[in-house]
Amino acid sequence: MYTTNHRFKQGIASVLAVSIAAFAGMVQAKDLTITSASWNAKTKSLSLAGTSENRAVVTLYNARTNAKLASVTASKSGAWSNTLSKPAAVPCRVRATSKDSATERDVANAPADCSGSAPNQPPVANAGPDQAVTLAQGQSSIAVTLNGSGSSDPDGSIASYQWTGNPDPADTVSPGVILTAGTYVFTLTVTDDKGATSAADTVQVTVAAPPASSAGSINSTSAGSLAKVTTPVPEPSKVTSGNYGVLAVNDLGMHCVDLDTRIVNILPPFQVMLGQVIQKGTKPVINPQGVELYYSAVSNPKDPILSRNDLFNGIAADGTTFKTNFWDSVVNGAYDAFYPPLDQPPLSLPAGTKLADLVPVDKGLPVPNAEKLYIGSDGRVNSGDERLAVAQHAMPGFSSPYAANAPQRVEERYTDKPMFVNFPFGYVANGVNWFEAAGIPLAPFDDFGRQNPFPLVRVQAKSGTTVLATVDTVLPVSSEASCTNCHSDPADVANSRSSWPTDALRGAGLEVATRVQDPDTNNPTKVSVEYAADINILRLHDLRQGANYVDPTGAKTPCDIKSGLPASSNGDANCLTYKAVVQNKPVVCQSCHYTPALDLAQVGPQAGAIGSPANGRNQLAHQSNSRVMHNHHGAFTNLFTAIPAPDQDPATGAIRNQAERLTALEQNCYQCHPGKETKCLRGAMFNGGMLCSDCHGDMKQIGADFSTGVSPANPGAFVLNQGNFYDPASSQPRVPWANEPGCGSCHTGDANGNLTGSANVIVNKVDSKGNKDGIRLRQAFRTGDAKATPIVPSNKRFAEPAIPAQFNGFNNPGAGNPKLYRVSTGHGGVMCEGCHGATHAEWPNATANANDNLAAVQLQGHTGTIAECNTCHTAGSLPSSTQGGPHGMHLVNDSRFYGDAHGDLAENQNRQPGGGTCGACHGSDHLGTVLSRAAADRRFSVEGKTVSIKAGQPVACNLCHSLSKSFER
Repeated sequence: MYTTNHRFKQGIASVLAVSIAAFAGMVQAKDLTITSASWNAKTKSLSLAGTSENRAVVTLYNARTNAKLASVTASKSGAWSNTLSKPAAVPCRVRATSKDSATERDVANAPADCSGSAPNQPPVANAGPDQAVTLAQGQSSIAVTLNGSGSSDPDGSIASYQWTGNPDPADTVSPGVILTAGTYVFTLTVTDDKGATSAADTVQVTVAAPPASSAGSINSTSAGSLAKVTTPVPEPSKVTSGNYGVLAVNDLGMHCVDLDTRIVNILPPFQVMLGQVIQKGTKPVINPQGVELYYSAVSNPKDPILSRNDLFNGIAADGTTFKTNFWDSVVNGAYDAFYPPLDQPPLSLPAGTKLADLVPVDKGLPVPNAEKLYIGSDGRVNSGDERLAVAQHAMPGFSSPYAANAPQRVEERYTDKPMFVNFPFGYVANGVNWFEAAGIPLAPFDDFGRQNPFPLVRVQAKSGTTVLATVDTVLPVSSEASCTNCHSDPADVANSRSSWPTDALRGAGLEVATRVQDPDTNNPTKVSVEYAADINILRLHDLRQGANYVDPTGAKTPCDIKSGLPASSNGDANCLTYKAVVQNKPVVCQSCHYTPALDLAQVGPQAGAIGSPANGRNQLAHQSNSRVMHNHHGAFTNLFTAIPAPDQDPATGAIRNQAERLTALEQNCYQCHPGKETKCLRGAMFNGGMLCSDCHGDMKQIGADFSTGVSPANPGAFVLNQGNFYDPASSQPRVPWANEPGCGSCHTGDANGNLTGSANVIVNKVDSKGNKDGIRLRQAFRTGDAKATPIVPSNKRFAEPAIPAQFNGFNNPGAGNPKLYRVSTGHGGVMCEGCHGATHAEWPNATANANDNLAAVQLQGHTGTIAECNTCHTAGSLPSSTQGGPHGMHLVNDSRFYGDAHGDLAENQNRQPGGGTCGACHGSDHLGTVLSRAAADRRFSVEGKTVSIKAGQPVACNLCHSLSKSFER
């Protein structure tokens, strides 16, 4: 980590000193042409003229006899001409050559006996070089394209191509064939424009069987391999300790990354891991002094992905491993705009340092520490002692990809977490007390090229060189957030969902890019498909929006994508397509369309020229990325089928339309968010039948955010002053990533008090095991609420804590609202995600051996929410009658409690309304509710008998005791 003091300018927290490389202007070379060739019988002269590159030497020949006629040098403008007086033979046709270019033209007014009217010369067939390809794991066949474009005719042109072989290819220049493993020979003959046929030429295609499947799946590096990978990197040892434990989790449940970054960038490789070290005791100590966290790659021998041999999508054509080409886009300036120059560069970095100099392969983007940036060392927000502190995190294989697996230090330590404190919705998440590794650049393929969105790291708690404890946690990443389903040429994508975007391009006379145009022929097919789809997206964007473009200063810079047609579909220099394809400047969508997800310094939307704090961004003139994506695509209801609300059977509580809802999920959220393979929504709520729309609303509701009225004609019209979004009566729109539903939106209380009896709510009738519910909601907002406002309960037992009014004298703008789940802490200061799992992947995952479940199993011996007291406390150290556990829990799986203490508690609580604190979870009749379900299989010895309880079974008094009539249902 490197730090420096710096000044705030215009309220903008700059991040790094980055000089933007100047791009040299490109001069379009003139094509070699013969503009005129004519014979003048009166003067006995042959006149020739044309164009070429400036100062190029052009050589002229008789095209039929190959006899040289003359050489001429083009002028500075590229024009050339030559007149031959009384040539020995008058050519029928002339050829001009220059460097690697050649062109021909018939001689006008040539005499009937012109030279070259000799018998036709036959054409020459060229079937191309031999090919060798390797099938991916689980792939039984592969599409191979033959290429006869190298064929030629010395005195004319080729009229037709004839291929033969088994399977029999089509008779075109470049036919495609589908081949299984084996060796194939294909023969090509060509016929010229005068009917002559060439000799046959052959090409051999060898299709190798898939590489042997590796026994494990480990992801230690994001660098592509230079050779086939056969040996996994070593893994660090697992360490268990009676005195220490580690809680570690990713912050979102899924991070997404572009599969190809050469044209368009939406999200870079960027994982965030949070961790806490627990020193066990009666009162555990969180993150004791002298202890640090490290992470390295590890595998799960029971990983369900190992049963799949159809996911080796990261294997290049030459058999090496493709991970990502993200760092190429960094070199080409993709993320420069997000790192504006500083008044003084960070310590030890020379002036003129570029972002690419700081981000070598396998190291992530620099991330500012928000606590130091907004709070500083005195613990007070914006007091003047704030400073910049920038951290970077690397992959464990950084020093030697595919060989090293060196534990990487977690660079950041947060006490309090500022969350956009200078904005009306902001606050300080106080007391988070965690380690944070932000920006780990994980790619979605393991070291063997297998697509595995759930890679594992082993997190070590170390004191000096001593490893005190470890835990294995998932740092999920997926590239399935793809636009190819609609924006690819349908020929590139099986079961393409729509041809409308490509039809619109063709209808405008624009080229539709396909995967065969990928200049890197070694790329895996899916990478090439995304490359082409990204070009199609930019062309469509230029076509639809180009007339409205403005530069970062607000000046109009309209783009004409049709400029230069039909020779080019990249438009003029103002077009995004031109910048990406011609200038090799990848387009980062968030440079114009703001998102808090990439606002690492929490400065809000920016606009300004290169060198200013905004450094070329223009986010003030455009709607947010969430707005343009959700609102625009939400209008295509035939493609993005709305997910219907759950229809629960009145008698059983089962969701009668769940199959329909899951189908709609595939056609809606999973078209852009990962996805059919990844299934990023995979936690406890998904197990209970909840889907994305049950928490977030539909696409139109999500898209109706604070940037709705913004446009180039109305820049900066963000709505942040219309009240509180969490108030359903307020007209304040949502801010993506800041205003989100929380646990309390459905877990609105306990059995003694909740919102299930209030208006316009959908009450959950049964849980995933068929137990009666009636306490929790199925939808995070009230039906009929146009903006899908998350419910905020007054009973906070299972809700995120409310934002306090102040933090060290700073008035939290968002005071009273719920904190986001991902920055909330609970029992004893433990992060909520540390016990419950990451957002969208709350424990347990329904697949027993899923990588998601490993951390919980290692910590407490079984899957699910961390519920065993000995995870953090030493055995027997707590009072037997305590109810001071998480959410008011008593001791769990402790004989002292169920053998003695609970009887006294129950007797006292029975006299209280609703059964008192016991009734909050066990019900007023103490016969159990979904809140009293056993976390694991249990066996108790009670009153001379053994009682067994299954995991998920509600615990009731009558499991062990006889109850009076007053407590029976």
